[in-house]
Amino acid sequence: MLKRLGLDFERIHIYDNPPSRAELEKIASLLPGGVEQLIATRGVAFRELGLAGKALSPNEWLDLIEAHPRLLRRPILTDGTRAIVGFKRPEYETLAGDSCAGAPS
Repeated sequence: MLKRLGLDFERIHIYDNPPSRAELEKIASLLPGGVEQLIATRGVAFRELGLAGKALSPNEWLDLIEAHPRLLRRPILTDGTRAIVGFKRPEYETLAGDSCAGAPS
């Protein structure tokens, strides 16, 4: 879909090359829900770790993500100034429209 929308992207497999803590903090800073928005609350890892109902600090969530990258909600799309977590077609289309608006015609 990203190719169809004309978006350039770099695909990074988070299990083979997990994001650093600094990268996670940067992405979380771009999200209205912060680091908690990065958590795949319906994922197997979330259930297996018994995290439902847990009130953790951002640092505790980051510690868990570093130890268990499968906690990350995917896909994560960022251009460094904006971030989209999870598959959200309308937001991808908006991002594509914004990137086209800045391109020379």
